[in-house]
Amino acid sequence: MALQLVPLPPEIWQGLPTREPIVAIDRLLGQPDLWRPLSLTPSLTLNSLLAMTVPIAALLVAAQIGADDYPRILWALVVIACFSALLGLVQILSGSSSPVYLYRIVSTGSMVGLFANRNHHAIFMACMIPVVGMLLRDELTRRRSRAGAREALAVIGATFTLLTVLIGSRAGLVAGAVAFLIGYFCTVGSWTRSIDNGASSRVAHKASQRRRLLRFAPPAVVVLLVGVTFWMSGRPTGLSRLVEESAGEDLRVAAWPTTQSMIEAYWGVGSGFGSFPGAYKMFEPDHLLQPSYFNHAHNDWAEVIIVGGAPFVLIILVALIWFARQALKGGTRNLVKGYRGDLRLGVTAIIAILTVVSLVEYPLRVPSLQAFAIFLVIFLCRPNLRTSHGD
Repeated sequence: MALQLVPLPPEIWQGLPTREPIVAIDRLLGQPDLWRPLSLTPSLTLNSLLAMTVPIAALLVAAQIGADDYPRILWALVVIACFSALLGLVQILSGSSSPVYLYRIVSTGSMVGLFANRNHHAIFMACMIPVVGMLLRDELTRRRSRAGAREALAVIGATFTLLTVLIGSRAGLVAGAVAFLIGYFCTVGSWTRSIDNGASSRVAHKASQRRRLLRFAPPAVVVLLVGVTFWMSGRPTGLSRLVEESAGEDLRVAAWPTTQSMIEAYWGVGSGFGSFPGAYKMFEPDHLLQPSYFNHAHNDWAEVIIVGGAPFVLIILVALIWFARQALKGGTRNLVKGYRGDLRLGVTAIIAILTVVSLVEYPLRVPSLQAFAIFLVIFLCRPNLRTSHGD
């Protein structure tokens, strides 16, 4: 981002893709030899650079946190998510003009919670489901159970899953379904072991029956959620939008050919971070003109190629390779089974959800989700840390 703000000689800058209209304007104004930075929107690139203070601060804080504090951080995230969920319910009950909407430009009439976009709220709820699963697993493996903690986490996890359906985001709906399965796999082993360990020889058969019944819990919960969704009247849900709305009517789909043209033009050095809305207007076809503006490509993998070019793509690839190596460093043995304090499955699943959802959205451009993701990555990949298997 900083390099994109360095002024370039006119002969270099004018040779970059799509600079011809700006060069023509400079000549009309009698200023053909201006030194300009690579970015098409230097002020917005500077804003993007300054916005990096949030993830950098999260990185520095996360690096100072000890392994013993990880559960407290996860619990704090659950409390924040509960508040966001409650705020979302208040928003839809109080109407689109309610003062509880926190942003001027917002998805009014939807459950956005602490966010401005219902998709981001639904994705956050989905990402929190594996977090709840990890905490519930740890509660199940405690020698001394805490009264009410297991039940509270189970209710919270079910509520978050339900909200991913009801918020009205199709991406959140799919992410929620995947997250629910991951949360189930995080807890089912500890759940069945806690049943077996607490059962005496006289009730061993009943414990076995309960364990078999537990295997049918996920489909039963899914059926229940679907039934509740169809029971909800009037308000569109993620499921109803997935079934009823045509993908071809979605602007992000209609604009994809234009996005492809921008990739072809800017893949080399990029147009500059923060420049996508302005650069898009240079390619926007007449039939897609509308009163609102297209703020992002709604495919973050495509947008980072447009704004950052090949250099940033290389940085992303190196980061993904590093994360994969760190995630696999502990091996895959007992990955699903897990143990108390084992964050591997949950964190890897959340990062995978954010990675895949970025194909249709831009969750990691939201500062709070940036900080959330960075905390989880550091918890998983921080070197020379060993999580205790004991109580």
